[in-house]
Order: sequence, then C-alpha cells, then structure tokens
Amino acid sequence: MIGTSAVRYFTKKDTVLYSAYANIVFGDIMNQKMTDDYLVYAGHDPKKMDVLVYKNLYVADDPSTENHQYAYASKMKILGAISSHTMDVMYMNNEAFGQMSASGLLMDLDVVKQMDPDLYQDLEPYLVANTVILDDNSIEYNLGEASVYEATTEEVINAIDLSTFPLFEEAGLGDRLLIGVIANSRHIEEDISYIRYLFTAGR
Repeated sequence: MIGTSAVRYFTKKDTVLYSAYANIVFGDIMNQKMTDDYLVYAGHDPKKMDVLVYKNLYVADDPSTENHQYAYASKMKILGAISSHTMDVMYMNNEAFGQMSASGLLMDLDVVKQMDPDLYQDLEPYLVANTVILDDNSIEYNLGEASVYEATTEEVINAIDLSTFPLFEEAGLGDRLLIGVIANSRHIEEDISYIRYLFTAGR
C-alpha cells in the first residue's frame, strides 16, 4: 500500500487546462495534438502536467427517447464540472453550441480582445455570435402561470469556428467545429494560450 501510494504521488500530474468534447469525437492522433502537443507548445512538461478532457458528452435541444438519459447524464456532468470550476473550454458542433450559448454558459470573448488584441484581430473572421438569454419566464410559462413566453436577450460573441484551421482540416468531422470558453473559467490566461495554439498550429 505504501508503495502504491508513493507511485501515485510521484506520477500524479497537475492539470493546467480542462477541456470537453460535446457532440464531437476525435481520434487518438487529434486528441494528442490537442493535449500533449499543446503542453509542449506552452512550455509545460507533459510528464508533470496534463490537459484533462471530458469526452463523449452529448448536448441536445430535444434529444430522442433513446438518447434522453444520455443527454441528461451529460448535462449533469457538465453542470457539475462548471460548478466545481473544472471545465475551461468546450469543443462543440452547432447543436451543442446553441444550447451552451443560449444558457449563458459560455464566456463573452471580448476578454480575448482585452488581454491579447493581436490574437483577437487574427480571430475576427472566425468569431461566432449567438443570442444569449439573460432572463426569461420559462418556469412560469411551463407551469401555466404565464400565457406568453418572454425573454431578455443579447447578442454575444462567444465561440470560434475552428473548421478551417489547419490543425483540423483533416479531422474529418463532417460538421462545423466550434470552441468556447466556459463562463466561469479560472484559467483565462491558459485559455487564451490554448486558443492561440489552435490558431497557429500548422500555419
């Protein structure tokens, strides 16, 4: 037991970034490019640091009957990770982006403009905006206490379209690939470093 504990202690890695794949599946080679290769790029030691990945998450507006339980489990996992500040960035297809964005779970990328204006300028052709619900009466409407659904919304730039980035050109995903920063991420500088890596890799 002492030996096992010692091995775990000395081989335990510190997580520098938490990422998630929602409605997206990457192969081993792509996954390595988005984890270990980033660590090398950022000057982190892959033997001591890692990028933790939540895989196989399913986010849907109206999941089918057979996928409803899977979607619910994914939602609980995502909300739990966000609540514990252990999710920083999320890779998504259009459907997952629509849900994450509308729910206010993605950060306004104006933070990139403030912290790295040059990177933001490079990213401008790839920035994606969506309508975010700031407040609504969905509970009252669903309970029949309001006859009309009402919501206060605003347009927010909160995702980047990665589909044409060299790093992903041969990924064969067959759908638009976006990335967003989780709204309560505590690793903003690392998030921006990661986005910079995704933009520059292969150029």
